[in-house]
Amino acid sequence: YWICTINGCAAKVHTDLNNGLMKTVGNHSHLPEKEKLEVRKVREKIKQRAINEITPIPRIYDEECAKAMLSNTAIAILPSEREMSKKILFYIFLTVKIST
Repeated sequence: YWICTINGCAAKVHTDLNNGLMKTVGNHSHLPEKEKLEVRKVREKIKQRAINEITPIPRIYDEECAKAMLSNTAIAILPSEREMSKKILFYIFLTVKIST
């Protein structure tokens, strides 16, 4: 199941293994945060490309940020390339370590 990332929000969604909606519980207690969603999408694209390609993460970061055409607010909350690289490399390291 999925829960809202905003502290104090009771919204939850239950999905099946194919991410099909099964049930919703509660309502969001806040307005949507469009900028956080924009950033999340860019971060996920960067992460997936870094996992699947041999392109250096800084280049992927630059390319995806340019393609995303983020709002000024989203740019302000976007993690730096260095911060994102560290997290992605850590994720890849853990994934490889677990699978071996």
